[in-house]
Amino acid sequence: MCSGKGIPSWQCALAPAPAAQRLAGVSVRVIGYAIDDLPNDEHRMRLTVNLSSPTDIDQCVGFTLDEPFGGRRLETLDGQCPQPRAGTTKINRAFDKLTSDDLAFPEHTVVWGVPGGRCGFVLEAFGVCVVEQAGAAGLKLPSRNALPMIGPIGTFGPLVPVLFVLAMNSSLDTQSVRRVPAGPPPRSRR
Repeated sequence: MCSGKGIPSWQCALAPAPAAQRLAGVSVRVIGYAIDDLPNDEHRMRLTVNLSSPTDIDQCVGFTLDEPFGGRRLETLDGQCPQPRAGTTKINRAFDKLTSDDLAFPEHTVVWGVPGGRCGFVLEAFGVCVVEQAGAAGLKLPSRNALPMIGPIGTFGPLVPVLFVLAMNSSLDTQSVRRVPAGPPPRSRR
């Protein structure tokens, strides 16, 4: 039996270890990016990350944007799949499907792990799981909010509800309001 899980040992030999185990000690940090405009309201992001490892690991590392699915795969620029080497290696990737929605929300995640991983060839071929996640790195794109910015306050977005309430209060002040005298509530007669 395999690790006391009730799985026959021959099945354990066929199943690879989880990506987090195969890439133990590896870390990824985003160090830069550039965004180019493409036709059809799409954009190309060229991303540079540092891939750090305490030792050499003979395992390819794949990257996706936000989700480990085929439509979000970060493609290689040199045709090579990077493998962690002792120390830090600079890796360049590209993503040609960055949309205006991606740019409207600046907080993103670079998911990294083993390409395909334990998902298997069939799920990878259908784009369901192109990276078995071992980790994630934060990515903050510049905000392209349509609302103007106000110094340390930010955009007008948070102010809109406040302005609406103030406008409603001022319109109520100009209307005649029936005043009810203060005192105990009237008694009901039975």
